[in-house]
Amino acid sequence: MRSFGIFKEIERLMEYIPIESEDHEGDPSSIDNAKFAKGTSIDSKFYFDDIDGVATRLGIVEVVIRMRNGENYNNNNANSNTIDNVEDNYNNYYYATIVSFRDIIKLFNKFLKDANVEELVTKQRYRYLTQQIQGFDLSLRGILFDFCLAAMEGDTLNAKLYLRHAFYLLGLHPRLYLLLCVIINESLAEDKDIRDFLTLLAVITEPNNIDVHFNPKHGGFSKRYDMYLKQLQTLTPIYKQKLAKLHQM
Repeated sequence: MRSFGIFKEIERLMEYIPIESEDHEGDPSSIDNAKFAKGTSIDSKFYFDDIDGVATRLGIVEVVIRMRNGENYNNNNANSNTIDNVEDNYNNYYYATIVSFRDIIKLFNKFLKDANVEELVTKQRYRYLTQQIQGFDLSLRGILFDFCLAAMEGDTLNAKLYLRHAFYLLGLHPRLYLLLCVIINESLAEDKDIRDFLTLLAVITEPNNIDVHFNPKHGGFSKRYDMYLKQLQTLTPIYKQKLAKLHQM
């Protein structure tokens, strides 16, 4: 399945997650320290009206019934707890979709398997720089790859540095940048879904010159790259593809 255009729709769901930052609607650099709003966690659920059908297209199926006055539907009401009742009383009830930060991450994980780096950045800018600057694609993909490895290892300082450089040089989508900032600032890299996400993102941004990660003193690859390979083992089909590429080198 091709994923062209799907990531912008996934990123739009970030609008419904309460985020605290200086002003993520203005200067993108002001979201470097973005975090969840008070009382919000990775699993907090938030309502949104799926007016343009984005949830249907992406496969978000968690739908709840709400009263039009904004209250939650009362499942304990024996006289009104059926779908038929809701449809018969459309003026009083409506269907609403709910989403959490974790749901967004899971959607990324679903579609990243078929993606390439151009789908996560400003495509025109990326292609122009790739054509104009020799080695641009290799070096810039490496920055985002290094971000993923630093984030998984818990190296917050370098992860932030790599991420900011990738944003300005690679042209990451602003909402994706916001999401990645939240992951770093909330120290979410140990969460399994987040770890899978960072691994999948690393796979599509890894440059071909992996020899830079070779460390003779470590008996092979560097500790950080070894960690990445072990994480890949949890994603078996992708890991097998990766091993095949390594054996060809």
